[in-house]
Amino acid sequence: MRAHAIGAALLGIMLGGAVGLHATLAEAQGGIVIVQQGIAFKPANVRVKVGGQVMFRNEDPFGHNVYSPSKGGIFDIGLQAPDSETAVAFKEAGEYIVQCRIHPKMRAVVTVTP
Repeated sequence: MRAHAIGAALLGIMLGGAVGLHATLAEAQGGIVIVQQGIAFKPANVRVKVGGQVMFRNEDPFGHNVYSPSKGGIFDIGLQAPDSETAVAFKEAGEYIVQCRIHPKMRAVVTVTP
C-alpha cells in the first residue's frame, strides 16, 4: 500500500504536481476530469477548448448534483451516484461556474477558450 502511494506521488511530481494530477492525466488522454471527492471539486479550476469535454467523476460515497447556471453553458447532470462519471461538452468560450445543489459550498470554474 505504501509503495503504491509513493508511486502515485512520484507520478504526480513528474506530471506537474499532485494538485493537478487528475486534470493532467486526463489532458494526456484528450479530456479533462473533475473529481468530486471530500465534498469538493478537484481540481477546482480547469481549462478546455471550445467543443471539449469535462468528465465529472463522483468518488465520494454519496451522491452529488453537478450543475452550472452560467449563461451559454447551462447544464444539470442530475443526481450523480457514487463511482459514476458524466461527460459535459462546452460549446462556447467563456467562464462557467460549476456547483452542487446538495452541497452549496462545492464550486469549480471551467474556463473555455477558443
